[in-house]
Amino acid sequence: MRVPTLSAFALIAAALAWSWHTSLRQHGFDLPNVVLWAWERPEDLRFIDPQRTGVAFLAATVSISSNGSVCFQPRMQGLELPARAAVLAVVRIESPPRHENVQTQALISGIREIAGLPKVRGIQIDFDARASEREFYGALLESLQTKTDQPIGVTALASWCIGDRWLDGEPIVEAVPMFFRMGRHESRDAAAESSVCRSSIGLSLDEPWPARRPPGIDRIYLFSPHAWTEGNYRAALQRVQGWK
Repeated sequence: MRVPTLSAFALIAAALAWSWHTSLRQHGFDLPNVVLWAWERPEDLRFIDPQRTGVAFLAATVSISSNGSVCFQPRMQGLELPARAAVLAVVRIESPPRHENVQTQALISGIREIAGLPKVRGIQIDFDARASEREFYGALLESLQTKTDQPIGVTALASWCIGDRWLDGEPIVEAVPMFFRMGRHESRDAAAESSVCRSSIGLSLDEPWPARRPPGIDRIYLFSPHAWTEGNYRAALQRVQGWK
């Protein structure tokens, strides 16, 4: 079993630069209407307008082994931000097709440490849970709600928000349906039926977006297949503004 230590996250804490923390669990994420995903690669985002744009950065990837043990790999790539950027920490969970019971306490301990990083306004869990893992995932979300003051959100396969609404009732502030890299029989123009999925949407710069912006969307998460530049950031904002 490997869990993160304070030194393991020192680079992330230094990148975030200054301490800011408050309890927002009951009120959702305190983020702008556009949020850029910053994945595991060097990202210099000092050009963004922090009044209009937040950042959801990959803070760590958790690998679940077949025996149920967990291994945290903290972010190792550089991340540069404006001084007052609104930041969400993303924890990616990966698992093999079959595994024994997960060492949940080690997983919770690591996520709690990430939740305590300076400037972080919430946690987003990115886990493509199989049907057999949903009970474990639900229990993890329940535990995180009681063991951290930070609001918890998740990414969601589009199918989880349309027909397979298993996230209904989970203790999360939002589920972001990812309308990109979709399955063969999934439609970008399908409407989210689950109430937890209706306030946000995840889109990619390199794929078509739904023909119309769904009603009630408060926040758009944007993924870029390549490192963000000021040019593709400005183009993305224009695309968002023109998406009606």
